[in-house]
Amino acid sequence: MVSASTLAGDPITGAPDCCSGQRASIGGLKVMTDNGWFAARPSGTEDAYKIYCESFLGEEHRKQIEKEAVEIVSEVLKTRNTF
Repeated sequence: MVSASTLAGDPITGAPDCCSGQRASIGGLKVMTDNGWFAARPSGTEDAYKIYCESFLGEEHRKQIEKEAVEIVSEVLKTRNTF
C-alpha cells in the first residue's frame, strides 16, 4: 500500500492495515519508524482525512513527519481512492 521506504529520514519499520490478532481493518493508514509514526483516517463527518503523528525526537522532526505524511497519503489516495 505504501511505496515510500523512509519517513522523515528514518526507514519505515511497519505499515499495518489491520489490527494484529483479529485481522480487522484499522480504517485508515499507519506508518511507523523507530523515531516516530503517523496515522491517517477518513473523517466521519466530512469529505476529508485526519492525520495524527508523533515524533520521539522533537518538534522539527514531528513537522517533517507531518509533511511527508500528507505526501504519502496523497499518493495512496491517487492509486486507491480510499484507505
